[in-house]
Amino acid sequence: MATQLPDIPEALLSDFDIVGDVGLVADPQQRLLETLAKDPRDIVYTPHNGGHWLVTSHELGREILSNADLFGSFPIGIPANMEQRPRLIPLESDAAAHRRYRRLLLPIFEPAAVQQLQAGAETLAQEILDDVLPEGEFDFLWRVAKPISMGVFVRQLGLEPERLDEFYAWESGFYRAPTMEERIECGQNIGAYLSAVVSQHVEHPKDDIVTMLLNVEVEGERLSQEEVQSICYLLFLASIDTVATMLSFIVRHLARDQALFRRLKEDRTAIADSVDELLRMHAFINLNRICERDTVFHGVAFRAGDNIVVPSFVTDRDERVFADPDAFNADRSKREKNQHHAFGAGAHKCIGLHVAKMEVRVVLEALFDRISSLELVSESAVTGHGGTTMGLDTIPIKVTLD
Repeated sequence: MATQLPDIPEALLSDFDIVGDVGLVADPQQRLLETLAKDPRDIVYTPHNGGHWLVTSHELGREILSNADLFGSFPIGIPANMEQRPRLIPLESDAAAHRRYRRLLLPIFEPAAVQQLQAGAETLAQEILDDVLPEGEFDFLWRVAKPISMGVFVRQLGLEPERLDEFYAWESGFYRAPTMEERIECGQNIGAYLSAVVSQHVEHPKDDIVTMLLNVEVEGERLSQEEVQSICYLLFLASIDTVATMLSFIVRHLARDQALFRRLKEDRTAIADSVDELLRMHAFINLNRICERDTVFHGVAFRAGDNIVVPSFVTDRDERVFADPDAFNADRSKREKNQHHAFGAGAHKCIGLHVAKMEVRVVLEALFDRISSLELVSESAVTGHGGTTMGLDTIPIKVTLD
């Protein structure tokens, strides 16, 4: 049986709600800095969202994320549930299955393959920015970040771009609809749609990722149609949320840090070297693992079934690993650069990280090619949310063109 609230020593209790705390709306990052980052305890238990542990030490978080046998990845989420969706591949696969999936998927997500996707990402970024930037003032999340990140995905999977608004509604409802019934409905809509897409590709192959997934073969092994559907489901969720959230936090940072904005504007070659540091500073996924069996972890008793949450934003601000962690420093040591948790850690580290970093770099380069100034309309106009993937809901900005 998983840990229950009466089992928790008072010294380990926390009342922080990483999903519903009202302070997350005004600024999710600042709220985590005020609460979890300032809490001297490395491990605490909160009764919210079904009850779960919070591990905020980078080293302890890395230990959990790197031990897939003791800390499994199914089901992912806060609260952890899978009522509204299939098992996500490869994210929620056990250690043995994950090795198989990773071997099959690497040819699609390795750097050489990502390079082939770059031209399409560059064209789309240019089209959207050339259309939106002349307005001077707009919501960066909804007019730029989401259309580009989802647009790249739509082209990669051969989906209908005219249904983008519907896709946004499904994704938002999947994560944040007010009732579980609504979340389940959104999840079922995504699943039914992607099932039809994959079936269509079986009958009529296209030059896109779905057909690549159906055809990929390593040492005689291929993915089943159902496995391809589950992979596409994960890609669907990630494509709308992940890169758009990365870009939104980064653009807010650049609007606040005018010295950095000018430095990157003057030296465009520095953008590529800055991406990992910007991602470290703005990691947003609250990674979770499920304890597979009773164990004592650094003096704390975890039980089988316990949900253990590793907030990447907090672990990536751990001063025991990152010198002056709240400061931007693109020249960090190789060890520091390789340690951040923006894409997780261990065997389940995000297989699409090269795609995500490429998209972030492409958008930033295209943006700096076109604008001479960037600022927020107002700090109070920017709103956000917590949850499994914390993020911004609005980010109105003002720009001037070169």
